[in-house]
Amino acid sequence: MFKGISKNFQLIFLILLFLTFFSPSCASQEEKLTLAKQEVEIINSKLDKAEMVTGLMFRGENRYAYRAYFLDNKLVYIFSDINIGSRSASTNFYYFHKGNLIYLSQQEVGFDPVENKRKRSVKTDIYFDGKEVLDAVRIVSGKYAEVTKEEIDEVQEEAKKLYNAAVEKKQSTTK
Repeated sequence: MFKGISKNFQLIFLILLFLTFFSPSCASQEEKLTLAKQEVEIINSKLDKAEMVTGLMFRGENRYAYRAYFLDNKLVYIFSDINIGSRSASTNFYYFHKGNLIYLSQQEVGFDPVENKRKRSVKTDIYFDGKEVLDAVRIVSGKYAEVTKEEIDEVQEEAKKLYNAAVEKKQSTTK
């Protein structure tokens, strides 16, 4: 009788042990956001020691002039100026941790697409944990606005393309 209880207890113990070590992180969204912000601060504090690579990338009528910063041969930061047609320009700051985008700060200045003669400014900040959005804030001409799923997907796609272009550029300069 006690042997059966002992085996069940051992089985439960092994299952709990397995779940403890192999389950995904249980950090809350606030904790993940705090960690992402801390990582951005760490990257900013080390940029003066980073190796810089410059480049250009074209996508449609948009021209990206970028500076990519590498620490220990790992891309951690991209500063990018984008001319969006002839009507506006954007300055983007991309932060990466272990190859994943963790933060985007975007500042766009140009003309309102609806009222062509009216200037507008857009400030966007997005924190990521992998594909998950931890926090997204957009301010358009002083008013809060929503950051849509499509815009987030576009940001991640642009970041991926810039990341790959910068890594390729660095590899071509070290040969």
